[in-house]
Amino acid sequence: MKRFIPLFLIAVFSLSILPGCWDIREIQEINYITALGIDFRNEEYIVYAQMLDFSSVAKQDSGKQTEQIPIWVGRGSGKTLSEAITNLYTTNQQHLSWAHVTALVLTEPVLTDDRMNQVFDLTNRSQEIRYTKWVYGTQNRIEELFTTTPFFQLSPLHSLLHEPMESFKQFSFIRPIQFNEFIIRYREKGATVVLPSLQISSANWSENMRQHPLMQLSGAFFIQNQKNKGWMSREDISGIRWLASRATRAAVEIKKEGESLGSIILEAPHSVVEVICQNNDVSYRIKLNVNATVQNVRQQISLQEMNASAKKALTDEIIQTFRKATKKNIDPYQLSLQLYRKNPKLWKKLQEEGKDVTSDSLQDVEVTIGLRFWGQRKDMRN
Repeated sequence: MKRFIPLFLIAVFSLSILPGCWDIREIQEINYITALGIDFRNEEYIVYAQMLDFSSVAKQDSGKQTEQIPIWVGRGSGKTLSEAITNLYTTNQQHLSWAHVTALVLTEPVLTDDRMNQVFDLTNRSQEIRYTKWVYGTQNRIEELFTTTPFFQLSPLHSLLHEPMESFKQFSFIRPIQFNEFIIRYREKGATVVLPSLQISSANWSENMRQHPLMQLSGAFFIQNQKNKGWMSREDISGIRWLASRATRAAVEIKKEGESLGSIILEAPHSVVEVICQNNDVSYRIKLNVNATVQNVRQQISLQEMNASAKKALTDEIIQTFRKATKKNIDPYQLSLQLYRKNPKLWKKLQEEGKDVTSDSLQDVEVTIGLRFWGQRKDMRN
């Protein structure tokens, strides 16, 4: 037994000198950046950083929050983006963590090739900032966006800025885009980046009879061949959602001779773009298959009439979006990319001539709608 005593003493001594977690910081000792905004004005880059108190967020998860979580917004400026970040550090009071940045907001002046290269260099070289952050454009003041709060004193992390897919899955307008996909589209020949734009609206919701400002997707910037082609409103580009994602879900109003017949919910669209090459010319055909559920019916109408009216409404929406976009030399449905993948040589020739996608390029739109649910009173409508 005596021979085990020295071994026991050695083990106890070894445990006593282990370093442990002496250098671990408490959550309240770290400043967490959750969103990054970049602007360019007066020949200077301006960086905005949204900072949240994560200890308050943690308390909120354990019970109902009765007070608004404080939001801090930092501002730094400089001739280069790195100088602007350095300027932000000069007044930092504690350790600054960038590992929780989930959103990047860019103003329109930043959407030029040379300035975007600085954005890519800064965010991609960082060991903390993740590639999967959501990216947006805006025509609003970034400080206002970063201080806008959601419902019921919830954390800003539960807002459209940080969790856009929750809203998109329920009612789709413009598909959110993550930064890694943004870079791929930005650098891919023939591709068009559809960059959602944020704005603040007080039109829909009020709190205790006071209008409450909230973020909404107002439209999108279109970037092709690393050039900003311009901005279009949400109403003018409603057709792009049907070719953007299988997760799209939205309502469409059914009309006949300008009079509303009802509305249906369309979801799970599956699209195919056919490239039709003839000699040195090209045209495109879009085939779309989508599921549908009747939302409401305002007039007596048969199933066949409802289906036909829905097909016309969806076809018109896609065509109108295309016509409005091509007037601004914008390719909303990635048609040029489809041509590039099928015939790179012809794409290069037509692209140099500006004829890869024109207002006359869309030859046809074929829509198939599968009405899956007609309602409990369906026999009264047939």
